[in-house]
Amino acid sequence: MADSGGEQTKTRDVDELLADVDDITADDGDTTTGSSTDTADRVGSREHVSRGTDQGGSGLRDRAEQMFSLRTFVVALALTAVGMALGGFAPLVGGLLGFVGVFVATFVLGLVGDRSHYPETGVASAAVAGGWSVLGNVTLIAVGLGVPLIAVNAGIGLLAGLVGHYFGRDLRDGLTREI
Repeated sequence: MADSGGEQTKTRDVDELLADVDDITADDGDTTTGSSTDTADRVGSREHVSRGTDQGGSGLRDRAEQMFSLRTFVVALALTAVGMALGGFAPLVGGLLGFVGVFVATFVLGLVGDRSHYPETGVASAAVAGGWSVLGNVTLIAVGLGVPLIAVNAGIGLLAGLVGHYFGRDLRDGLTREI
């Protein structure tokens, strides 16, 4: 089905926010190369480009975007930062609850996403945990003792993010599988 802009409309859900938006990003640059006489020709050429079956460089670009989506990374980064911050506000156990917040944030990403996003959630959770460690230990970093602490916190954040995403994907699979 085509709307007035000539783009193919799809059912919108949470995965549309998290998954590839190849139709939007890849087609903006490709609108001048397609046929401008018929809307069906434009939709057909966009489907051809989004499948990655053309001979140009966009096939490699599509495969790279399937492996690591920048939009998914930004969403994962924002959610894990919010989870780390909310967990980190608790006195005395804020460090531990910050990692629980990362786990919960990536769990939600795994639960609502249609595809797995392990690279995005792993990098985002490690970056947020490492960044939180930098902000919390500026004095140790200035002295030179903070680098191992940052590495350990980033590793724990990476583990919490990947495990949270795994359990979210597993629950989603269990909820959506037919009995």
